[in-house]
Amino acid sequence: MPSNLIIDVGNTRTKAYVFTDALTVSERWVTDAGGFDEIKAQVKGRQDIQSCILSASGKVPEGAEEFLAAEFNYLRLKTETPLPIGNTYRTPNTLGKDRIAAVTGASVLYPGKNCLVIDTGTCITYDLINAAGIYLGGNISPGMRMRLEAMDKFTAALPAVEPEGLDSDCGYSTESAMRAGAVWGWALETEGFIRRFTQKVGEVEVILCGGDASLLQQLLERTSTVRQDILAVGLNKILNHNVEQA
Repeated sequence: MPSNLIIDVGNTRTKAYVFTDALTVSERWVTDAGGFDEIKAQVKGRQDIQSCILSASGKVPEGAEEFLAAEFNYLRLKTETPLPIGNTYRTPNTLGKDRIAAVTGASVLYPGKNCLVIDTGTCITYDLINAAGIYLGGNISPGMRMRLEAMDKFTAALPAVEPEGLDSDCGYSTESAMRAGAVWGWALETEGFIRRFTQKVGEVEVILCGGDASLLQQLLERTSTVRQDILAVGLNKILNHNVEQA
């Protein structure tokens, strides 16, 4: 069975995966955002890789798309790219490609179930897809670290505080109060959105990804699953859908 090459170009890193089926990753590479030479060297001339999809929230390295188009059946994820899920978002042209790929991945991992994908990046995003495979939209909120940085930046007296060192849910000093307020506020907001979305569609699978996913999972009362590969799984599904439709 031919393999797929999945490339996710972010603002700080580029990730590449080789999928041999819907869920199996045989190889993966991570480079700095502007780097592409390592990935190029690994996949050039590969007869086992037939198709490739690239999604970008950051700047695509110069010459990368030309190389991929020459080597593979190449697809760039765009607003108009056909999707294997329904999409009710009213402004699809402003919808982040990472968000639509992540909920597509959730539909693969949990078919026939309502899913809430929570990405714990600079901002925290909440994206909801129902059991019928329809993306219902979601919310964007300041991430945990952004909350701490904002308190320092937009006040005269509050210091710069790192999230590491959380040891109480009730602050006993200015620094611990800021840390507890930001970190627990972030977690309790998430608990609240889980409850709201559960009321909206029924029981949901909660899937976490992003840099602070493990910390958030520890703080949540609700059972959740960390899947850092969920976006790649979704991109692989989108690629297969377009290959089948061609």
